[in-house]
Amino acid sequence: MIIIIPTCQRGELLERTLQCLVDADRPDTLKRIFVVENGKKEGAEAKVDKFRDRLPMEYRYTPTGSKSAALNLVLEELSGEFVVFFDDDVRIHPGSVRAYANAAAGKSGGEFYAGKCLVDYDSPPPEWLKNYLPYSAKGWSYGDKVCELREPLALGFNWAAFSDDLKRAGNFDTNIGPGRAISVGEETDLQLIMFSQGVKGVYLPEGLVWHHVPAERCSPDWTLERNRRMGKVVGLKLASAPVSKRLPKAAVAWGKVIGLGMLARIGKAFLSEAKHFHYQQRRYWNLGVWEGQQNAQPNS
Repeated sequence: MIIIIPTCQRGELLERTLQCLVDADRPDTLKRIFVVENGKKEGAEAKVDKFRDRLPMEYRYTPTGSKSAALNLVLEELSGEFVVFFDDDVRIHPGSVRAYANAAAGKSGGEFYAGKCLVDYDSPPPEWLKNYLPYSAKGWSYGDKVCELREPLALGFNWAAFSDDLKRAGNFDTNIGPGRAISVGEETDLQLIMFSQGVKGVYLPEGLVWHHVPAERCSPDWTLERNRRMGKVVGLKLASAPVSKRLPKAAVAWGKVIGLGMLARIGKAFLSEAKHFHYQQRRYWNLGVWEGQQNAQPNS
């Protein structure tokens, strides 16, 4: 069993995450903890050195500013290991590592695991806005019991899989994810591929973390922009369709952008803030879909 923690310019939060692992119930099967810095070097190696006497730490670095590239860098070294993925901005429950180890005991592949996720807000968002936030900014739970997960809902900062299954699925797509123009969706794509290859998803409520959410990452503006990026991912996928089908879909998406934009502007005068935001977020989604299809067309 190994743990991989990608990091980029979050020194203090990284140190908090590593301290959580010091305090955790760690099984004997945990052999290595990789911290993979990507992009500009900002002192992550020094943070790793502080914990070498208490944890089986290893430091890796890639100048490519991409979380997917950082994760793939370590996966290239692996063969058959069980891999737990945490991010550098999570607070890990003391029993989480043990929960993952117990779930994978006696297995060599064929399953991936999704842990429960709560949040640590710097400044809580308005209650109405939480309906529109992604799971990473409002928390995610599939219940209180271990069960099969039939959707690609494992969040990238708290999940686990076997390295051979990940490699068979093609590793992480370096064109998407944090650090890329499309900064979301890298773990979702990989889980969908694993599903198609017969890998089973399992929800582990005891694999619990709290995700740090700064104020600027749960604001209305940030939420709208993230919705646009998610739509762009969908648009890029639609762009793989034949041109005869793709162009009408792009026209429909752009028509929705215009229509919803007019509705949002007209409605602002008499709609509640939440209802007005609802139309805005739908508009940003369709804008992203249209942009994704347009950006992909020159490569057809």
